[in-house]
Amino acid sequence: MQLSEVANIGIGKVLIWVIVVLVGGLIALGFYTLIVSGERNVLEQTVNTKDAETQRQKDNVTFYKAWMERDKLDATAKEVEFNRTMASKPAFKTKIEYIPTGNNCVDLNAIIEEARGNKKSLGGQL
Repeated sequence: MQLSEVANIGIGKVLIWVIVVLVGGLIALGFYTLIVSGERNVLEQTVNTKDAETQRQKDNVTFYKAWMERDKLDATAKEVEFNRTMASKPAFKTKIEYIPTGNNCVDLNAIIEEARGNKKSLGGQL
C-alpha cells in the first residue's frame, strides 16, 4: 500500500463521517422545525379559540340582556292588562263566620256548606 492510498482511505472515512453528521444535523433540524412550527400553530389555535369563546360569551350577554328587556316589557304589559281586567270586574267580599254549637260534626258541615255557597256565588272561582 502506498501513502496516497492510505491518505485517500483516511479522507474518504472522514468525508463519510462528515456526511453522516450533516445528514443527522439536517434530520434533527427538520424535527426541530416541525416541533416549533407545531407549537406555533397550537399557540395560534389556542389564541383563536380563546378569542372565539370570549366573543361567544359577549354575544350571550348581549342576547340575555335583550331577553331580560323583552321579559320586562312583557311583564309590564301583562300587569297593565291584568289591572285593567281586574278594574272592570266587580269585587265580592265574603265572610265565613264560625258559630260554635259544641258539636264538631255539625260545625264542620255548616262551615263546608257556607264555603260551597260562597263558591257558587263567585261563579265557581275560588
